[in-house]
Amino acid sequence: MKALCIILLLLLPLSMIAAEDEESEGDEKILETIKKIQEEAEEEEEDSDWDDDEEDDGLCGCLLEGCFELLDSEFGELFWEYMIYISFAPYPYAPSADFNFSSVDYGESASRKIASIQASADLSTHFDRTYGNTNRLTAQLSSLQLNVFNQTIFASSESLSTFSVNAGLSLLIGSFDLSCYGGTYLFAPTGDIMASAGLSSRIFFPGRLYLDVYSLYAFLSSSSGILHLITSLNFAVWRFSVGVGYNYNNFGGGGDDDYIYAGPCVKISFWL
Repeated sequence: MKALCIILLLLLPLSMIAAEDEESEGDEKILETIKKIQEEAEEEEEDSDWDDDEEDDGLCGCLLEGCFELLDSEFGELFWEYMIYISFAPYPYAPSADFNFSSVDYGESASRKIASIQASADLSTHFDRTYGNTNRLTAQLSSLQLNVFNQTIFASSESLSTFSVNAGLSLLIGSFDLSCYGGTYLFAPTGDIMASAGLSSRIFFPGRLYLDVYSLYAFLSSSSGILHLITSLNFAVWRFSVGVGYNYNNFGGGGDDDYIYAGPCVKISFWL
């Protein structure tokens, strides 16, 4: 019995040291990730010049001009008409709307809901002694979408945060929506600001279940970027919903696990 007690007393400090080492591994991974992003941003800044900026401005100008011409065409007229008559359910599983989230309503405009807002937060564990908190706000005005993304990845003493604002267009068909958007992205530890773009989709099933998929890509350099991908299956109760899913984040490391933070998540949402 005494021998067993002595063994336990010897193992206890060792287990505490092992736990501290595992926690420090998470902190080291975060610090390495911040260092990599900073190096990539500095290299991109050194490689860029005024000629590249002028080419980018010309490309953006051509894209904008093409968009305006498209909206001024017959397709544009159909699109504006589609936008005018989109109507949202009070919330996705409101008793008056079955499980249809949106419809094209040609009735009286006074009874039409043209905006929808969803706020959500999730917590994830990454199996590498790091954890994540992601907050999203999605505002829908007819087929126009604005979404705000904020994420913090943390360990025992270190953390990194990102923030992004994006706007775009949505295709809304009953219990399905698909959105594409672009905007700006801030990597808070270094203060680097970059362009971002992404796709998202929500599919509403019977039984108060819906699938939510959100992706966002930030253009760190000409050859690398930061990718966020969140998928969750959610169950709705009145205006609230709870869900489980998977959160994947790749900070410019390609297939290198040293810069990937991924794992299961739990999520809560609220609809306005």
